Amino acid sequence: MNEKTTQPALLFRLIPGYAILPLVLAVTVNGAGYFGIQKLSAYLHYHDFSLPLDGKIPFLPWFMYIYVLAYVQWIIGFITCARESREFCYRYLSAELIAKVIALSCFLLLPTTIHRPPIVGDGMTAMLSRVVYGADAPVNLFPSIHCLESWFCMRLAFQQKKTGRVYSCITSVYSILVFASVVFVKQHVLVDIIGGILVFEIGILLTRKHDFRRFYRKLELGKNG
Repeated sequence: MNEKTTQPALLFRLIPGYAILPLVLAVTVNGAGYFGIQKLSAYLHYHDFSLPLDGKIPFLPWFMYIYVLAYVQWIIGFITCARESREFCYRYLSAELIAKVIALSCFLLLPTTIHRPPIVGDGMTAMLSRVVYGADAPVNLFPSIHCLESWFCMRLAFQQKKTGRVYSCITSVYSILVFASVVFVKQHVLVDIIGGILVFEIGILLTRKHDFRRFYRKLELGKNG
């Protein structure tokens, strides 16, 4: 069997061709926007949205594992979204893209920050916490991208027909753990969680009203044209 033909076949069995450009666009907007805005941090005036309740939430470093493994949840969520159907993929990825644009706009227009505790100890959890804190500055907090993406995964899990009820339950439980992790590792405050959920719901609402799926259909036509 020709290896050159089997490798693309395996790729398209995992991610359908119609979903590749939307997924690339989602990752590009997220990376360019998030880290690009971090470069502007010296020029922005930051606010602290901490509530009195946030001050009572303890720092629990072991939640850092849940926080980091959220990226695995998102990868799985994006793949299952892509595999469900073309129209399903376009609907939810357009809602996610709209939500992300709103979030990035908030990072610029209403920048927020948070006070993070010092990391003590030399164990694996402490090392992981230092890596996360070093790689991710305490900016771009409202709304929480972590919560936005995990809510995205949970919302679409209950609408998918191919993944089943067990997947929906597991995704829901892990999303709730991610919501908890962002405050327990002091990467976000409570308001950021609400913001992450809210912007995705706005994305869903706008997609239903204006059918932004047409944008992805045009991308697909352009690719095949």
